[in-house]
Amino acid sequence: MSVPVGQQVTTLPAGLHVSADRINDLQLKGTSGYNPVVGATSETVCTQGGIRNYLDAAEILKVSSTDANDTNSGSGNARRIRIQGIGADGLEKEADVNMNGTNVVTTDRDGVDLTFLHINNVRVQTTGSGGGTNAGTIKVFANDGTTLLYEIAAGENQQQCASWTMPSDKIGYLTSFVVSATGDCLVSIWINGNPAGANTYQQRLTVIAGSGGPAPYQLPNPFAINASGIIEFRAKSLTGGNVGVAADFQILQERTL
Repeated sequence: MSVPVGQQVTTLPAGLHVSADRINDLQLKGTSGYNPVVGATSETVCTQGGIRNYLDAAEILKVSSTDANDTNSGSGNARRIRIQGIGADGLEKEADVNMNGTNVVTTDRDGVDLTFLHINNVRVQTTGSGGGTNAGTIKVFANDGTTLLYEIAAGENQQQCASWTMPSDKIGYLTSFVVSATGDCLVSIWINGNPAGANTYQQRLTVIAGSGGPAPYQLPNPFAINASGIIEFRAKSLTGGNVGVAADFQILQERTL
């Protein structure tokens, strides 16, 4: 079947053009998450565990590593990270932060608003000759310096949190996801249509994952995530003991304005 792409028509699968960002006003987004220790209480599928923290207002963020070798000087390991998320205006933004080992650095820049309301992705942007991955766990905190928002586990170069916040000028459609676990668990998808209120989450879909290989799910009728909405994968163990859970998902993000 031919698919219109701007002024052209192609017989290639539409997904290839979405991935290449060649279809106007449509983007492919998504992320992966992993929680190595999920117990009997629901937790976000993310390496830091628990239900992840949210901000009530946009703030300057603070960043540090648990290892002095993650620094933008000398040989270094992780020299710089990139934070991508949502600003006070509800739109997408990003900031590059030079690491300084275990010392705290911020997203603050003179004359530039680098406050964030939500984070969608944190990754190592550049590394030094000390190693190709971050030596320690890189933690991104709220401005209070204690509220952990996201982290990059040591050696991973990329955050592992199965959550995504839509910009205020876009809506999203969950099209597919993959879950896997080291033991029987309940994996659920939660949607928050009002990011200003953490208690407005509603459960939209639930699956049971067992020990073994990943289980992919294709949604023939993708459900929508409203502008400024949040999607989050959560899990809880069904075995009475701790299990590791991973989730990966894709969203078609469509401009509304």
